[in-house]
Order: sequence, then C-alpha cells, then structure tokens
Amino acid sequence: MPHTDSPFRNNIPRRLIITGSDSRYFPLLQELIASIRRFPSLAGLEIGCIDGGLKRKQITWLEQNGITVRSPKTFPHVSRWALRRRPNLAIELSKMWLDQLFPDHDTLVWIDADAWVQDCQAVELLFQAAEQPAQPLAITPELFLHKPLFRLRWLPLGLVQLRSILYKNARLARLPRAICRSIGVRPTLNAGIFALSRTASHWPRLQYWQGQALRHGKIFSSGQLAIALTSYHDGYATALMPAGCNYLGPWQIDPQTGLLCEATFPHKPVGLVHLAGYDAMRLDPTVTMDVPDLTGGTHTLNLRFSTMHTYRKTHNLL
Repeated sequence: MPHTDSPFRNNIPRRLIITGSDSRYFPLLQELIASIRRFPSLAGLEIGCIDGGLKRKQITWLEQNGITVRSPKTFPHVSRWALRRRPNLAIELSKMWLDQLFPDHDTLVWIDADAWVQDCQAVELLFQAAEQPAQPLAITPELFLHKPLFRLRWLPLGLVQLRSILYKNARLARLPRAICRSIGVRPTLNAGIFALSRTASHWPRLQYWQGQALRHGKIFSSGQLAIALTSYHDGYATALMPAGCNYLGPWQIDPQTGLLCEATFPHKPVGLVHLAGYDAMRLDPTVTMDVPDLTGGTHTLNLRFSTMHTYRKTHNLL
C-alpha cells in the first residue's frame, strides 16, 4: 500500500504511542499506560494497542480508557499453529506494519508492554528524532556494559566464531553470507522501543526484509532483523538514540530521588525502563534483585513501574 503524504494538521504532527499485549502481560500494559499518563506533557497523547491475545474484559478496559485497540496484521503463510500456541507473536509480526494498522497518525512511537516511562523527556526525544526532515528511524543500539556485545565461540588454533544475535538470525533466515557477515558485527537495534514517521520510506523495506526473514527464520526475531537490514544494509536514515531511551541495564538507583539511573557517569535518570530478559520479575511484582546506589549502598527492588512508584512514595521521594 503506497503512502500518501497528508499535511500535518496546523503543521503539527499527530503523534501516537503504540504497544501490544496478550492477556498474561495485561498488568504490565496497564502500568505502562499509567506511567505515560501521569506526566502532563504526555497525558494528552493518543495510545494504540495491538491485541495479541487479550481477553474481552481487558479490551473493554482499554477502550473505556481511551486506548485504540487493533487486531494484529495477518500473515497467511505464517504457521497458524505457532500463532495459536503463542498469540503474542502476532504483535512482533505487526511492528513492521504499524503504518497500515494506524493510518490516521503521523509519528508513531512503539513501546513494548514490558517497558515503562520514568522520564517523559525520553519519549519527546523519540518523537523529535523521527520528525526530522529526513524522517529517520529513531532507535537505540544495544551496547551492554554488563555482558559482551557479541558472543564468541573459541575454536582450536586461536580461531573464533562470531555468535552475535544478528549474525545467528541472519544465518537462520538463510540470507547471503556477505549480508550475514556485514550486519553480524553491528550492534543490535533493539526493536522493543522505536519511532518512525508513518510516511517514512522505511516501511516497504522493513516489510520486505521481514518477509525474507519469515521464509526460514524465527518469527520472534523477524522484525528486529528487518530493522537491522533496513538500517545497516540498505542505509536508510537512522537516528541512534541514547541508552536512556531504551534502557536494559545494568541498573543503579539514586537514593536521593529513588530514580533508576544509567550506569555510566554522570548517571542520568533512565528515560524508558525496559525489562526485557527479566521474565520472572515481569510477571511477579514480588521478585526482586539487588540494585546498587550511587553512594555504594544496595537496595532490594522489583523494577516494575508499580513497585518502583510505591518505593518512591513510601520513601517520600515523589
């Protein structure tokens, strides 16, 4: 479907935050919405949600709270058995088709349901980056400080085999070896949070590469691989965002404010807290981890929005 450029209303782009959820992650979805709407600057933003297996009463709650709910993009050639077993996979598939699922908005920011907004300026940065004249894809590269950027397998005679996420997924998708090697040494562009104009030229390429990945590769990684290929291989405009716009750890906390901070100096407050990889914590607010503070102390915390909000309220830090 070709894009049609429509002028912004009063030269102001109509912005939309989009997420998606199944019934199991619905409490996290509610917390994400609460973390957005507590900020006056974000409270008026429209929010959309892709239904990846929600219950009827959950959809009703969303609609009653002004959230636009959309059915996911359908893929006739994708295994129906896999989608029935894991309906949330339809959310991952739909990320590359947001321009068609939400055609009435100009700038689209995607935020996974297992993320939440701690500093509203991070959301504004994503919108601003995507609204530049070049209409870049605004996304955060994964540059972990607490684990290797690439996994390597050491072989005899001092040889080494690259085992990066992008390389493995590109190989599974049976892409040409030259492409696998080219993108395999680049940082993963985390598809859990990104921004892109609905009229950007990226969408057809994202959709094309996702289709190529789905021929042989994994459903879950098809979108992230498509983003890497569109950005690194095709060279489409990309705005690399600071870590705080999609922060995955390591974690620190400022005991004076109760805010989660970046591990790098000067330890700025994290903008968007993303709990990817913290499976137990995402589903159970009683699961905790030790988080160091900026003065050398340690705090036992659950990093979900609800528990961190309660922590700050209990310690009179709100």
